[in-house]
Amino acid sequence: MEKLYTLKLDASWRPIEVIDAFKGANMVLGGRARLLEAYDTGPHPTLLYPAVIVLKTYIHKRHFTMTCNRKNVVWRDKSTCQYCGGVFSFQDLTLDHVVPQFHGGERVWENIVAACKRCNGKKGHKKLEEISMSLLTKPKKPAITIRDYYRQIRFPECWDKYI
Repeated sequence: MEKLYTLKLDASWRPIEVIDAFKGANMVLGGRARLLEAYDTGPHPTLLYPAVIVLKTYIHKRHFTMTCNRKNVVWRDKSTCQYCGGVFSFQDLTLDHVVPQFHGGERVWENIVAACKRCNGKKGHKKLEEISMSLLTKPKKPAITIRDYYRQIRFPECWDKYI
């Protein structure tokens, strides 16, 4: 059976996180949240597993952020080498510092791109101006939504009207 998740909204009905459905059920049973939508089936037939709950209290707006790591950079760059434009599998892409560490470049969103092994090897520790290579897109910190943050989870259709 597929794992069930609950979309948790604050008192102003803004999505704040996705939690395990069992934890969501405990929040409803404990009186901290109200059930808005429930799954038709769950692992325990006598217990309603919540699909969407709303808290009885307000929560400060949560800003979704991601770490600048290989998995997230490849996702941001859509598995595309930012030098040659080729689309590659995850294992065939590396991270490249646009301004190399050798020249003081940092590991921040604005300085890291996905690159195929061939292009990364060709660029090496040189600056773009030193060789005839250019970027397809300027790297920047991605704007993250709740769907992006929890992209490994399949969002049920009933969540759409709350997101």
